[in-house]
Amino acid sequence: MHAAFLVLALASAARVPASDAEALLAKAAAVYADGSAHASPFTQIYTPAGFASAKRESGTVWVQSPQRLRFDYTAPEPKVFTYDAGEGRFFSPEDKQLTVRKLTEDEQARLPLVFLSKPEDLSARYEITLDASGAILLKPRQPGSDLAWVKIAVTPSATVDTLSYEDASGNRTEFRFDNWKSEKARPPADYRITGPKGTRIVEN
Repeated sequence: MHAAFLVLALASAARVPASDAEALLAKAAAVYADGSAHASPFTQIYTPAGFASAKRESGTVWVQSPQRLRFDYTAPEPKVFTYDAGEGRFFSPEDKQLTVRKLTEDEQARLPLVFLSKPEDLSARYEITLDASGAILLKPRQPGSDLAWVKIAVTPSATVDTLSYEDASGNRTEFRFDNWKSEKARPPADYRITGPKGTRIVEN
């Protein structure tokens, strides 16, 4: 009985109170919620479950409150992904196709603007703690989620250094950001791309 109590006490001590994690989320949100377009070079690393090799892509990302996002990929091939008001849009110049679809809450949580959500709203859907490295850890409360976890690493200046996640199948994605800069707010159309004339539009 004493041993079981000791194990429970050690496990509890190793966890950081959710309030600390939520305070860190709020601190990061304050940096990005000023209405500016916050831009950064990014590297996206995708590692399929069971594989050691990973696919890397890179480009520039813009994050703009309240919930707007734009990825301009430049390598290995150009493409654009935007998000606004629950809707994701992906344009492939090579295919001349624009895919438009509503994202689930778990899909939205994988985007590098989840930290702009109110901590209390996130807390209703995710258990929010800090891991051993000090990164914010989100774990879905709902059983059967297709998302295993999301981690957000925040720098001492409250900018987001990395965002990573693992889906229920074990596939991992990591976004690395570098040298965030505050720019003039971009127009709404930049976050709801339509593609050039002749673009095939697919909605799903």
